[in-house]
Amino acid sequence: MNETIDRLSSLPDDILIHILSFLRTREAVQTCILSKRWRNTWASVPVLNFHVSDYNENESWKFDQFVNGVLENRGPALLDTIISSRYVGDRYIDPPPIGWLHRATLLMPRVISVDIPDCYGWDLDFPDSVFSCSSLEKLELFHFSQSVPAFLSQNSIALASLKTLVLEYLTLHDDFMQKLFLGCPVLENLKLWICELDISDISSNALKEFTLDDCQHLQPMRISCPGLVSLSITSSMNIIRIISLENMASLVNASIKFSGCKMYETKVDVSNRPNSKFLSGLSNVTNLELFFWRVPDLKELWKDISNRRTFYNLKSLDFGAWNMAKDFSLIACFLEHCPVVKQLTLRLHIRPAIIQAAARRDVPFQREYLEEVNILCVKEDKLDSKLVRVLGRHVKTIGNINIRYSNYILINKIQSGRYTEYAETRRFLAC
Repeated sequence: MNETIDRLSSLPDDILIHILSFLRTREAVQTCILSKRWRNTWASVPVLNFHVSDYNENESWKFDQFVNGVLENRGPALLDTIISSRYVGDRYIDPPPIGWLHRATLLMPRVISVDIPDCYGWDLDFPDSVFSCSSLEKLELFHFSQSVPAFLSQNSIALASLKTLVLEYLTLHDDFMQKLFLGCPVLENLKLWICELDISDISSNALKEFTLDDCQHLQPMRISCPGLVSLSITSSMNIIRIISLENMASLVNASIKFSGCKMYETKVDVSNRPNSKFLSGLSNVTNLELFFWRVPDLKELWKDISNRRTFYNLKSLDFGAWNMAKDFSLIACFLEHCPVVKQLTLRLHIRPAIIQAAARRDVPFQREYLEEVNILCVKEDKLDSKLVRVLGRHVKTIGNINIRYSNYILINKIQSGRYTEYAETRRFLAC
């Protein structure tokens, strides 16, 4: 009879620790109880992952007790990552003291990711050591709230190694941003999600990626980042009067989504403000995504695009999502200002029944050649053939047209102004 061999217990400590690092900390501690040899192995795991869902709804005090107990009894081994989440679905746990983060920073973590429950308008009082931890490369602070954003302010910021910062549902002022860029000399990636911004200027020579997602603006803002490579902004249409984009010489990828959500409309009175340098500030970009969740005010965009700089580097242009078959003017205007664009993507993800008809314009412009056109739409919308005909009036020759529906793609060609569909090239494609 063959005896069962315990191969797991014979593994070296380094491999055991690596395996335990994929578990939540509570699970790692429980696992170590199974073997005398493993008894203290959890104390050397480089990842601490605390989650309140490991406890019953009325046991948040046990969560706090466990976090403090782990930090008090953990070995001197340095920390790589610490994750703490006190948010479960629609359940908000009373905000605990966050002083334990000071003890965590003494272990020199590389990554800190903290979910903060509803602060009910109170200021966040983080230990100074969180914003002066020399080993920290990535910091994520997520505030989950059904009330107002929490105010984030620090006396000083000195994060010499910080490369990525993610902030969600927080109120930020100019003073904080100035300290941030002065105290984070190698900050490359900044993400602001659903924040309230009382900020007039974001200037950094080190920043390479910047995401601004559904934030409220309390004042006009200038963004000047000569080293920026990737920019992503989701906001209302008013943003073209609020944000000025300057010194974007290194910009390669830009994604601009004009959201239809009124919850995050800017609080700045834009009724008498002229258009800022927004779309025209993207003139050096190579790949541009421009999405609309509702029919845009074309007049505002025309003011920003027409008679502005030419997009000499733009090679890929991605548009969505109003009824472009009825009004092609904005796309034609872009094509007129993009002499080297090769790929055009048109997204029609809104059904005709809910699309407001935009005013049609005749645009006296025709392009000689496009290498590739991608049209993405719902199959039953039946707008693709109309859009192809409109394209034919503005572009003499198109190399390939790819029409993608919900579950397959058709490869089509336009040659000498004639539209030909090759059904045999249909290929299954899961969306």
